[in-house]
Order: sequence, then C-alpha cells, then structure tokens
Amino acid sequence: MSPSTCTLFSLLLVPLHALPTSLRQQSVQTEHVAPASKLSHNDTHHFVKKTSESHACTPQTLVFDLGFYDGSDSRAYLHGGMCVVGVEADPDLVTAANTNFAAQIGSGQLRMVNAAVAPEGDAAQWSTFYKSHCSKEWNSFYTSIGCRMCAPPHSLDMTMCSAVPVKSTDCTGIFATYGTPHYLKLDIEGAETGCFQALGKFAGKPLPQFISAEITQLEYIDTLAKLGYQGFKLVRQDNLNTVHANSGPWGDHAADCKTGAVWRTYADIHAEFTTVLSKTLNRAEACPGGVMPIHGAPKPQSSYIWYDIHASMTPLPAAR
Repeated sequence: MSPSTCTLFSLLLVPLHALPTSLRQQSVQTEHVAPASKLSHNDTHHFVKKTSESHACTPQTLVFDLGFYDGSDSRAYLHGGMCVVGVEADPDLVTAANTNFAAQIGSGQLRMVNAAVAPEGDAAQWSTFYKSHCSKEWNSFYTSIGCRMCAPPHSLDMTMCSAVPVKSTDCTGIFATYGTPHYLKLDIEGAETGCFQALGKFAGKPLPQFISAEITQLEYIDTLAKLGYQGFKLVRQDNLNTVHANSGPWGDHAADCKTGAVWRTYADIHAEFTTVLSKTLNRAEACPGGVMPIHGAPKPQSSYIWYDIHASMTPLPAAR
C-alpha cells in the first residue's frame, strides 16, 4: 500500500525471551520478538497453545502480515479461515488491534507482535524510527517516508514526524519464533529488504509459498527470483485502495495488471516493470508508469501510482 505520537517503543518492544513463560503462551497478550541470535531453542514456541478453544492452525493456513496497520488485510485473511501473525511497530495500533480483534486473539487465530522490523543488516543499527504526523501508515525507519508532508507532492519536512528510539528486530527473529508462513505479506515502508535477507538464510528450508511486497525498484524482482520464486504478478494498488488501505487478493487470486490471474515469468515481469519505471502516469494503460520512489524525489499525487509484486514458488507450465 502507499500514501493515503511520541511513545518510547524501546519500553514496549520487550524481547520474547525476557518474558515469563506464562506470558509468552497467553494468546491474549501482545507478542514480542527478539533477533534470532538472541533466541534460544527454549524461547521458540508453537504458533497456537493447544486448548479446547484454540483455532486450528497449520503451516498451510499461516499468514504473516508485516505492516498490520489497521488490520484491513488481516481481517480478510481471518475471514477466509487463515491464521495470522500480525507485526506492527506502532504500539497505538497494536492496542487498537487487541480491542478490535479480541475474539480472534483469544482463540489463537491472530497473534499480534509489537516490533519494528529493521530494513537490512544488523538490527541493532536501526535505533531511530520516524512516526508520521500525517498517517500512521507512513511510519518508517526512513525520513523520506515517515517525514513526508501531508499534502502532495509529499516533500520531506522534518517537522511532520517525530523521531523515537526503538529496539528493532529482524525478520530472522520473527521466522525463528513463529515458523514459516504459507503467505508472507510485506508492507513495512522500505524495510522489505531485511525480510528478503532473512529468507536468504533459510539454507534449503522451505520458503513461504507466496509473498507480496510494495515495489518501487527492480532489485525486488531480482532478489525474489534468486530466492527461488518462479511466478510473478504486478498488481496495481490504485484500483484496490479507493476507500480503505488494503493489499487486496493474494496468491492465485491476485490480479496482474496485464494477465489477471495468470502468473508471469521472471523475464516477463522484469521487462514489464523496467518499462513501468521508464514511463509517466497514464491511467488508461493496463500497467502505467509514474511509480513513487521510496528514496527519490516525490511526485504530485496526480502523477504517481504504486504496485505490489506477488511471487509464487510453483513452477510455471512449460511454454507451448
């Protein structure tokens, strides 16, 4: 998703291993994770505490929603019978989720994690987080996102954010604690690369069958292909975010801007997005240009568009 205060996160992001076992296992409590290097074997635990009231969760029904925000995406996943680990950096949004999704948290179908996910490298180096005064959806480790002006073209303005200290985690810690999901949704405002790096450390272990992420650069496609993903879709988000911020259908149900439900090859999607990045916005086109960069100069609202890249591990049918 794309464009549509001062709490010390470090007091709230308590490492999982520092919590008493009784608290770690209570699904009604907000979960906390630490980097994998700080987790011992005894610190990892099953996705659901097995009780008579627990929702039946399996690896095939597990979704990670990194960038939970207001829960719009997770609500759809839960409604479809999936189990969700929701990861959200803003403690205010986690508090709201604990109220709005109390039934699903109580049953174990939803687990909330209050954690700021580091964009890349050593998580300890990412200690300052920028909370937007315009939209909680823009909270980010990057000033170019968290400190945008509210009005287009969303130029950088450091008075439009609050810099708060955080104790960040990396995706390796999340995977080590909660396992591997069937679907990994990434909408963490520029921190997606850290999760790609974590997936690269799986060393032969199964990766998520499906993954999606907001995309502004070709490197995302290259990285996913190197990880072993074989099918790709480029999904326009402007058509999905007309009222509420949401990522829309995923997996086989996601709709590519040109081929609809049909998955595309790496070469095809790479060529398509290369063309997209070279064009200006023409909404009449199936896959228009005008992508808003994360680290580049902002664009007027009337001139930009945004996409999600969806990827699948399933090999594509041989070309005829």
